[in-house]
Amino acid sequence: MAVDAPTASVTAAGPPGPRTALPIDRQRRRFLVVLPVALLACIAFAVLLQPERVPLELRQSGSAAGLVLSGAFLAVSSWLRARQTVGRRRRSWLLITAGALIAIAGNVWATAIGSDPVESPSAFSNLTITVALVLCIAAVLGFPSVRRRGIDLVVMTLDGLVIGGSVLIIANTLVYSELLDRTGGAFDSQLAILLIPVLDVVLVVVGLLLVLRTRGPDRRALALLALGFLSYAAADLPFAVAVAQRDFAFGTTLDLGWIGGYVLLALAAWYPSVATDTPDDTQASTEVRDALLVYAVLIIAAVVQVGLGSGRLGLPTALVWLVLALAASARQLLLILDNSALRRDLEDRVREQTADLERMARQTEVLLTSVGDGIYGVDTRGRITFVNPSGASALRYTPIELLGRDAHDFLHAPDEQGAPYSYDGCYIAEAIRTGSVTAAEEDVYIRSDGTTFDVEITASPLVDEDVPRGAVVVFRDITQRREVDRMKNEFISVVSHELRTPLTSIRGSLDLLSSGVLGELSPQAQSMTSIAVESSERLTRLINDMLDLERIESGASSLDTVPVDARDLLERSATEMAGLASSTRVRIEVGDSAGRVVADRDRIVQTLTNLLSNAIKFSEPGQTVVLEAQPQDGQVVFGVRDEGRGIPAEKLDVIFKRFEQVDSSDARQKGGTGLGLAISRGIVERHGGRIWAESELGSGTTVLFTLPSARAARPSHGRSTVSPEPPTPEEGTP
Repeated sequence: MAVDAPTASVTAAGPPGPRTALPIDRQRRRFLVVLPVALLACIAFAVLLQPERVPLELRQSGSAAGLVLSGAFLAVSSWLRARQTVGRRRRSWLLITAGALIAIAGNVWATAIGSDPVESPSAFSNLTITVALVLCIAAVLGFPSVRRRGIDLVVMTLDGLVIGGSVLIIANTLVYSELLDRTGGAFDSQLAILLIPVLDVVLVVVGLLLVLRTRGPDRRALALLALGFLSYAAADLPFAVAVAQRDFAFGTTLDLGWIGGYVLLALAAWYPSVATDTPDDTQASTEVRDALLVYAVLIIAAVVQVGLGSGRLGLPTALVWLVLALAASARQLLLILDNSALRRDLEDRVREQTADLERMARQTEVLLTSVGDGIYGVDTRGRITFVNPSGASALRYTPIELLGRDAHDFLHAPDEQGAPYSYDGCYIAEAIRTGSVTAAEEDVYIRSDGTTFDVEITASPLVDEDVPRGAVVVFRDITQRREVDRMKNEFISVVSHELRTPLTSIRGSLDLLSSGVLGELSPQAQSMTSIAVESSERLTRLINDMLDLERIESGASSLDTVPVDARDLLERSATEMAGLASSTRVRIEVGDSAGRVVADRDRIVQTLTNLLSNAIKFSEPGQTVVLEAQPQDGQVVFGVRDEGRGIPAEKLDVIFKRFEQVDSSDARQKGGTGLGLAISRGIVERHGGRIWAESELGSGTTVLFTLPSARAARPSHGRSTVSPEPPTPEEGTP
């Protein structure tokens, strides 16, 4: 059974189109299933075509079946790939599918009529093969490639000239010299022997050029493509020579070249490819591969010419070799010039960026030098790596003397007993270890002469690609600020004391007037007197709060600390605030409480009443304020929880400062001096505890503080309620 020469086709496994693209994992699984099946089929045909083991008729039948099946495999594979692509890739795949189907039709027709390529070649079969080759060439030329610079296009053109000329010399040495001597007879025979090998050469050349002009994930699939072309040409060119010598018969191992070519091209269609803008090859390695490919083809052509040629070059062959030599030389010269230009451009950019870096370094140095605050950096071991002149001057060292010193041990002043502070709790260690930022923390630094000074620091971690590299600390001498604060407090204390004497006289006079001892007042005068009394009371409270805060912060107010039950403190403060709760129809509840604390009873009750007063003022009628206390880690945590409007997160810290209100209108609408929370913080901190607030807008606020627990604890559990007195009929009901 005889068939004419099969066609070759091309596939370009580009990135799938966005509309029907398959996941890359699924593409890999499909390819790993198809690959071993295709290899096993090729091995089976290789065994079948062994002339010493299998009869000729069976080999010819197997060869015909292999050509048809491998061509069908290519047609199906290229059609499936066409369904997964769009644009120019899709058109190329459809052309490949059409070429494969036309080639199958020609081979089936030749088999059906029993044509022999030597004695009775089929004109229809030769025509279908020619059309299929033309379609495949058009598909390869239409496949998209990356944009290139002008010089890259010139180099690629020279590469095509070298590859095409080399393949032409190989084909001429192995095939065309023999064909031109032996060709004769009908036009169909000339077409089969001359035109189809020419198209084979063209297809091999454009396939190799496609590999050169493609980057990224397409390149691996195109390696299979080039192998398929070479496999096809390796069978088709000897076939043309054998037909010219009238010494060809199907059923030999030569047929494996066609079958293997079909299979390799089909595997290229199955090869997985990812749509990505990032090439998987570097530019340098890609240029090296391109050069190796071009010169490998050129060397093969030279070896074939020397080893298998006639020994004497004709004029056409000599001209071709001259063109190849000039093209190869021009290619290298252009690459040398381009690389030289790129190197000069790179050197210029490096110089520019180096100058920019030097300028930025100078600007940074100027900034660090000009900053009035002290700045120093440490490495991961806490050793100083740099310090600005202001910082060195404040410490009375030179910058060189501080480099390499342990910042924690060298800069921190010891405590009141002369013992050094632990490094684990230092803000430098926290910045390096946890990456936390410490802001506005006060510390005491020691100078070179042994004197100390108060500083306010901000410590931040130095992070490079999520890896801590050290920390940077900014510190400011606050000695003058402390002195100003002290003078201010003294002024407030003096003024407050001086105001109390005349204010007492004013208040006494107003009381006499309002009581009627000095005579009855008119309604208008009585109203004005009442306003004056309320204002004097407010001024008295403000002065008392300011004096109280000044005594607490200065340490002039002594604490009478004794062990006391936490529940007793809660119930006493709730009882004192029952009147205010009744007037606003708010319910006070003492929740679960336990533990004993060491505290000044009156001061802690003052703190609780301050917190209760705020909670009641910002609660709506009918809501509940809850007091609780629970032991925790050697302390007792007190809490005052309301159901009011809540406090914004950015205000949770500032509300404990003097004269701070959540809203500026609160002082007018709710009353108060804005000193209650500041006084509460001072009292709690003097007891060795801390105070903070937790809140969520619309869900209420909880203010908590801690006090040291007494050694002997007497737990007390249960709930009690301090309810407001029932409202009078005039007040109405809640």
